[in-house]
Amino acid sequence: MPRSTVALAALSFALAACGNVQEADLTSATQAEIEASAAEIAASEDINLVYADFLADYVMPKDGINFVAYGKVTEDDHNALRAYISALETQGVEGLSEDEEMAFWFNLYNAKTIDIILENYPLDSIRSLGSFNRGPWDRKVLDVVGFGEMSLNDVEHGTLRANWDEPRIHYAVNCASFGCPNLKATPWRAETLEEDLDAAAVAYINHPRGISVETGRVTASSIFNWYKEDFGGNNASILEHARQYASDALLAELDGVTSIANFDYDWTLNEPS
Repeated sequence: MPRSTVALAALSFALAACGNVQEADLTSATQAEIEASAAEIAASEDINLVYADFLADYVMPKDGINFVAYGKVTEDDHNALRAYISALETQGVEGLSEDEEMAFWFNLYNAKTIDIILENYPLDSIRSLGSFNRGPWDRKVLDVVGFGEMSLNDVEHGTLRANWDEPRIHYAVNCASFGCPNLKATPWRAETLEEDLDAAAVAYINHPRGISVETGRVTASSIFNWYKEDFGGNNASILEHARQYASDALLAELDGVTSIANFDYDWTLNEPS
């Protein structure tokens, strides 16, 4: 039996005997349960099954957007998500292929973002979690074997964008906002990585929050402006990128368009109304 499981059993017996449970003791017990669960997840044949179950229960697609029912997440399921994150941190990326590593970082980033929202729920926007509306992205919230303490920005910018020349990364990481590309409703997996990245690009670009056209004037997501260098460095290259994934209807609307009139983004929390 794992040491953490033995400790949990002893602690539970002591709490039951005294009949007076304090908050610190509950926290210790919960942490012990999470550690035990993380060890089981890490040793399982498919480390992503717990995350798959969580997404299946709480991701709610509607009108082209994958909303998350944060308010319905049970404490047990939140703890299962915490255990999954801990299992990923313990696993790390040593020995993974490039596609496996990319999928690993996508899943870790997205799962941790959900965890951060749940820890602070209810809230209107993830940006409220940092001073000056800067959000939680610079905080060291992960401890990944081989990397040490990491922030979400370390994952996205210091790892993913630094090591892969791949603009579709921006369609894979989710910042828990209405304006963001969809949280994938299933875990990212190496076996389907290429087609799933294409599907994520298609879904975002063909939704009005990605690219919209009105009387020949294009409004694009601010993501394309914030990370313009990842999409070729100028507005013309952004439009060329968009055309690669545009539907026939959007292609027709973009015909002859050479500039982007406006960039926009909605930071409202991506939960169902």
